[in-house]
Amino acid sequence: WEKDPRMLDLAEMIGQGKFGHVLRGQLSNPDGSVLQVAAKTVHQNDAQAHRAFSHEMAIMITIQEGLENPVRCSNIVRLHGIITQSEPKYILLEYAERGDLLSALRQSRNGDARQNFWRLGVDVARALLYLQELKLVHRDVAARNVLISADGVGKLADFGLSRDIYTDSVYMHRDNPGQSNHLPLKWMALESLRDGEFTHKSDVWSYGVLLWEIATMGNEPVYPGPLRPDCHHLINVLEEGHRLQLPRGCSMNMYRLMVRCWSADHDRRPEPQDLIKSV
Repeated sequence: WEKDPRMLDLAEMIGQGKFGHVLRGQLSNPDGSVLQVAAKTVHQNDAQAHRAFSHEMAIMITIQEGLENPVRCSNIVRLHGIITQSEPKYILLEYAERGDLLSALRQSRNGDARQNFWRLGVDVARALLYLQELKLVHRDVAARNVLISADGVGKLADFGLSRDIYTDSVYMHRDNPGQSNHLPLKWMALESLRDGEFTHKSDVWSYGVLLWEIATMGNEPVYPGPLRPDCHHLINVLEEGHRLQLPRGCSMNMYRLMVRCWSADHDRRPEPQDLIKSV
């Protein structure tokens, strides 16, 4: 997967976050072909960022090498290479010309375009099925982490929080269960917030929130209480049975599917293969 940095020609910045940024670039291959890539890098002096960066790199390689049939990866952003033998280090990812789903939803609010986005929900469900087969949990399934290719295919991205669960069907976030730790609280399952427990079924809960984001054309999830609740408040709200409300214009069938994704009993949530058929 290692690439020669001299083969990478960087252009403008297309994204920036707490730990680093993403640049559009062109990667020249030995056969003379040129690929458009998104080159992801981190702040060089941030040890935490470097750990997350190395972890995401390893996860992306696992995903690409996990199954022999590359078609199975079509709804996960592809890895085109890494640069680790020089500074700055880069993860070279598939470039999605149409940006992220959350931005697309918010830019389309003035039109009647909601129906056009449901099929992207199916794409994400296919990505979750692939991750389930690899025994990987994403832990940050959300509209902001779905990219849209030039031909309109949804691709799950940003695996910085993901974890492998090869040794068990559950991943325990043991550091500080019940505390925030910069986690995407309003997208997280009850057992993840309360117990630090992550499975493919906690990804299904987050997927239900993603469907709600599509139904609201990109609204931020709102629960009773403050707009930005802390972890303990959100646990109490969810344990009392509160869930995100029915979005205006959303069908009852679609909302029932969301509510099933948010079942307190993770065994009662749909499987990814069920979501593919239902959305």
